[in-house]
Amino acid sequence: MKKFILILGLFLSLSANARTDDNVNKQEFVNPIFYQPLRPLSSTVGWTYLTPKSIDFRTPLDKNLIDSTGKCELVENEQDHITLLCNITFRNEKWREYYTYFIKDLFMPNCLHILEYNYQKLEDFSQNEMHASKYCVTPPNYTPSESD
Repeated sequence: MKKFILILGLFLSLSANARTDDNVNKQEFVNPIFYQPLRPLSSTVGWTYLTPKSIDFRTPLDKNLIDSTGKCELVENEQDHITLLCNITFRNEKWREYYTYFIKDLFMPNCLHILEYNYQKLEDFSQNEMHASKYCVTPPNYTPSESD
């Protein structure tokens, strides 16, 4: 009987720890690149700031002016991409939308290319780059040269 109780206690302890580890992974990006401010590569989008629980869009003309914000849930958390399901607020309007961010490639020595796709339903997701917003972040191993 003592062995049974000891094994049951050990099993419950391990199960509780496993659930805690899953929650921790959902609360932090696997790749810290996604914590960097996303610098826009065009004048049609503004700076974007991400956390596992929020999204913050800035205006294209001034990165200090908030355009819209959202409270989010981290749906996918991979090394090369993340997906957030966000409740967005923009001038008294509210909607729910998915945002997926992919690390594309090294665009320039100081720019790691990030693509943003937004869509309302999972089945609407399309990786057509023409519909993606394009951003830049500093690569992890970038060392500025004298010309920078």
